Amino acid sequence: MVKMRTGRAVIALLVAISVAPPVLAERAQYGSVMLVGLARDNWSSTGSSNAYAMVCNVNGPDGFLTVRSGPGTDFAEVRAFNRLSILQLDTSQRRGRWVRVVDGFRITTKDGAPQARKNLTVQGWAHDGYLCSFIY
Repeated sequence: MVKMRTGRAVIALLVAISVAPPVLAERAQYGSVMLVGLARDNWSSTGSSNAYAMVCNVNGPDGFLTVRSGPGTDFAEVRAFNRLSILQLDTSQRRGRWVRVVDGFRITTKDGAPQARKNLTVQGWAHDGYLCSFIY
């Protein structure tokens, strides 16, 4: 009887996973900034390994993206970035869903209001699920 219940639970979980909607990029307007989808969807079409992306999808309890010393959550945290920070990336250096970050800066507040450029020096790795293309 226990095996049958466990089997049913596993089947129910697999069905739930298979019908769950895919995670979508944040598409939103914050003041003068419009987030228009995941940046990784455009990297191969640009022909350049240098790209800029805006931090997005961080509306949860943490509210920030952590850049790490290596491509994975087991690596040390280097710096955290709020929504709408801009990261300069080297998209030729990717490890799975992780991409190399070569620098960062901010030209808006996290609510999209313009501000003087603030350099946010960083080098490390970021998960590409938190990096959006943007229009400013």
